[in-house]
Amino acid sequence: MKYCLLFVSLIFLAVACEPPASSSEQYQYELANFIELKKDPCFGTCPVYSIKINGTGEAVYNGKRNVSKEGTWYRILSPAEANELFMAFEASNFWDFKNEYTAPVTDLPTTWVTFVLGEKSKTIKDYYGAPESLNSLEAMVEKIAEDEENWKRELSID
Repeated sequence: MKYCLLFVSLIFLAVACEPPASSSEQYQYELANFIELKKDPCFGTCPVYSIKINGTGEAVYNGKRNVSKEGTWYRILSPAEANELFMAFEASNFWDFKNEYTAPVTDLPTTWVTFVLGEKSKTIKDYYGAPESLNSLEAMVEKIAEDEENWKRELSID
């Protein structure tokens, strides 16, 4: 009986010490890598904000005007979310986009997109006429920024 109890205790301990399945997900990018998107104002009610997401999923949003979240907000993206975003930027050949997309039109907001990966860094000014592939990347970041869930006003490390 004594050995049986010891055996059951050892099995319980082995199972209890196993890491949860979700912990196998890891961030594939480093803290120093980041994606930043800034939305400048227009003459109307265009949203004005910035969001910066680093390689370990830490996101900082700063809402300025015409947004539901004003001020500074924080959240942590899951490894899957962060990895997907960074992989999309890499797969797009971001470095091959032009530095600026513009046209002689008025009253559009300017979107600035920055991607830093290792030693590479590029910022693109998108006013008008960017390719759909760049617009898709911007939309991915905008979706995270405009999400109403998971954001906190205070930075807390859990």
